Amino acid sequence: MNAGVVRRVNGPLVEIDGLAGLAMAELLQLGTAGLPAEVTALSGGRATAQAYEYTGGLRPGEPVHRLSRPLAARLGPGLIGGVYDGLLRPLAGADTWLAPGAARAAGPRAWTFTPGPTAGTRVGPGDHLGTVGDAGPVEHRVLVPPGVEGRLDDLRPAGRYQDDEPVATIDGTPVALTSWWPVRKPRPFPHRLPSAAPLVTGQRVLDAVFPILKGGTAAVPGGFGTGKTILLQQIAKWCDADVIVYVGCGERGNELADVLAELAELTDPRTGGRLADRTVTVANTSNMPIMAREASIYTGVTVAEYYRDMGYDTVVIADSTSRWAEALREFASRTGALPAEEGYPASLASALAAFYERAGRVAAPGGREGSVTIVGAVSPPGGDLTEPVTAHTQRFVRTLWTLDRDLAYARHYPAVSWSGSYSRDSGTVGTWYSGNGDPGWAARGSRMVTMLAEADRLAALADLVGTAALPGPERVALLGGRLLREAFLQQNALSPNDAYCAPAKSAALADLVFDVVDRCAELVAAGRPPGEVETLDFSPVIRAREETGPDDADAVRRHRDPALAALGRP
Repeated sequence: MNAGVVRRVNGPLVEIDGLAGLAMAELLQLGTAGLPAEVTALSGGRATAQAYEYTGGLRPGEPVHRLSRPLAARLGPGLIGGVYDGLLRPLAGADTWLAPGAARAAGPRAWTFTPGPTAGTRVGPGDHLGTVGDAGPVEHRVLVPPGVEGRLDDLRPAGRYQDDEPVATIDGTPVALTSWWPVRKPRPFPHRLPSAAPLVTGQRVLDAVFPILKGGTAAVPGGFGTGKTILLQQIAKWCDADVIVYVGCGERGNELADVLAELAELTDPRTGGRLADRTVTVANTSNMPIMAREASIYTGVTVAEYYRDMGYDTVVIADSTSRWAEALREFASRTGALPAEEGYPASLASALAAFYERAGRVAAPGGREGSVTIVGAVSPPGGDLTEPVTAHTQRFVRTLWTLDRDLAYARHYPAVSWSGSYSRDSGTVGTWYSGNGDPGWAARGSRMVTMLAEADRLAALADLVGTAALPGPERVALLGGRLLREAFLQQNALSPNDAYCAPAKSAALADLVFDVVDRCAELVAAGRPPGEVETLDFSPVIRAREETGPDDADAVRRHRDPALAALGRP
């Protein structure tokens, strides 16, 4: 490796002399500790690098070595179930902090390899070479790396091999169980596929009103205390993806500790084991260096693309992209970039677009299909949804789940605002449900949106003239909106029966609410006083939500007759 010297240290910004031929974004090792850093500016024979770690103790005159590659992630078996920092270095086993230096990586480990094709065949990028059988509940598929193709000269027999030990040779190129990939470069694929199937999250307001497709994008903007982290944790726990990549980007350490503890305790409904065993957690807390925070988003989506190429549906949960954007702003100010709105770099919009563009359902190399779904939290200062990160994010996502402060303070969870949220994929999801056993999904969702909008309009009017002054049908509309909010949209994240709700139970519960509201409208139309209808017993509807199992739609339907009987129907 060519060597240079440290000329000046200014916090994480380091000036370097004596290294010719450097490229922007090239990775360096600083000082005797080998601190990782990235080249961010070149001027004549001098380079400026941004360190990924704390630079305390780094002195002028210490050596600098170049690695001749950009920041890359080490991809291979054993990623699932692990906890990593923003550079994908394992945190498990570290006492508190990683020791300074770039050399920390997973220790040598042997894996059980079972070969697939036979030697002598021609293979290309993404073709299946074999499987690793002891890498977790998700089968790890060893694929031909991108850019490698030709005749399979050698394929090792079944046995145990080290991470970096070649298991195949293709036209003289050795292929090991692990490989490196630049995190800021999307992994290639033949072509995109249209997304059709929804990502089932188990949260009624999302699945029934504002759905997201597998391979889609969603943003969750909300001020402090509105429940962003809890909602994202619920999605991570219950969504029907094969692999979860949870990126804690700039969040508080205690929140990430809670996430890890809950994932370790939660039983995976797919495998019966721990949910953490098919989750990759990138933990980059707010007290870690900003460059590692900036890289953590790309690291997480690179891991998701790696499993997408194996043919899996993956979900990237980024909490939060605002902290990532703040890292971009701080980095831009250090390098002297021209600031734009609120000090963010002018490239903020293109950076957000490039990140969300890596989502999608694709024809993966080797003939498989896989998807990457990206859900990003946005933490606007003061809850201002017009600030740059929120405004730009809305341009690039297909689904928006806006969290409302008033709902959160009223203990309504999830605090998703039905007036400030949207899904551009509702039509596609409705078509999918029509062909998969629920032709009424679209009409059900449309009626809920209409009921909520009408109830909001009448609530504003009732604040002026009083509820008693409204005609009977309007009072029933107000009652219907309240019942829909309390019996359907509201969900208890701590209840074993209500934390997750299957689509069938969600449909049955919505139909139950509609039946009760329709019966109330019939009673008022028949001359019954609206005030008397409002005081009737609606507890069977609430019990149908709270006391039935997560996927017990038939049990919900059994509450229909008691609920209607309480309204005067025999």
